[in-house]
Amino acid sequence: MDNKTLHDRFRHQLTNVHAITVLTVSVIEIVGYIIMVISGVESFSPKNAYLWYGVVFPIVVNVITHLVARAIGENPKVSRKRKNKCIITAALITSFVVAVIHKEYIVTSCAFIFPIVLSAMFNDRKLLNMSFAASVFIHACVGAAFWIEEGITLTTGLNLLILLGFTFVSYLCGIISINFSGQNYITIESQAEQNDKLMDDVQRDQMTGLYNHNAFTNKLDEMIKDHSAENALCLVMVDVDNFKKINDTYGHDCGDTVLIHLAKTIQKHCTQNDSAYRYGGEEFAVIFLGKSTDAVCDIMQNILDEFRSYTFAFTSSPITFSAGVAKYTSETTRDTFFEQADKTLYMAKHEGKNRVLAAPKSAAVR
Repeated sequence: MDNKTLHDRFRHQLTNVHAITVLTVSVIEIVGYIIMVISGVESFSPKNAYLWYGVVFPIVVNVITHLVARAIGENPKVSRKRKNKCIITAALITSFVVAVIHKEYIVTSCAFIFPIVLSAMFNDRKLLNMSFAASVFIHACVGAAFWIEEGITLTTGLNLLILLGFTFVSYLCGIISINFSGQNYITIESQAEQNDKLMDDVQRDQMTGLYNHNAFTNKLDEMIKDHSAENALCLVMVDVDNFKKINDTYGHDCGDTVLIHLAKTIQKHCTQNDSAYRYGGEEFAVIFLGKSTDAVCDIMQNILDEFRSYTFAFTSSPITFSAGVAKYTSETTRDTFFEQADKTLYMAKHEGKNRVLAAPKSAAVR
């Protein structure tokens, strides 16, 4: 799973958590109002002030905030950083509403520690600073609300000071977490790159630079598994003509030179959807995706023309190869698909070498 997918999934989960938070706060506010009505503290009336500012207003604000945050978070045109900021802002607004409107329950002021924790989880220092500044502002708003309504007692002042201390400690922990995560990310990324390089080296033929036999087998299985009728899949088996004679006459170093040059020529004509492999010895395999049999034959013919026109330093005689082309169909198994290409290659050998042949439909192996 890539980094973008992980972030998208994380944001979606946080949005769901915010929805649950809004729902929980709304239920508590409604139940609390009912309890106060039953206890005679408040009256059940449309004109009741607490009903509007303590129940209806916070519910409406929190629901609207959540819907806006969800819409932005699910919009593919919005950048990752804007989505993160939107979620944190929604959490801050909910914290603000709960802490200020229900200030008499001083513990509710702890709510805005949550956005600070979220910012640290996003590994975004700017977002963390924004959350901390907003939290301090909310503290100030809670203190101002107490001051305006009934003044700040010693107990209230100490509670607000302690909560401010908790907020500051949360902020420091967030900075440490971001620094630690950043260092770990660099280490993990470096290790991942080394692992990828190691895996790539394991799957490559060291002489030609093409992928090796094992990589070919795995790729062919993968391509067959993902095959669709709309995307043609062709396999080409290639074999250098008279290669044993080249080795015996000029030496294995010259034979290696031939294989390296052929590998480069094949790779030169492959597109992003194609892949070339050294199957073994002087034999190569090429997988073509999204090209018809005729198109593949034309490409292989161009490769053959370029390869045999090349003059090697150790001989003036042209060196050629033979190739067999097979097209995959849903009725064909992996083994018969490979066998069809391989048999067509040897048909090209028997017909005189130095040629590219496509497997006739009537000769398909079943």
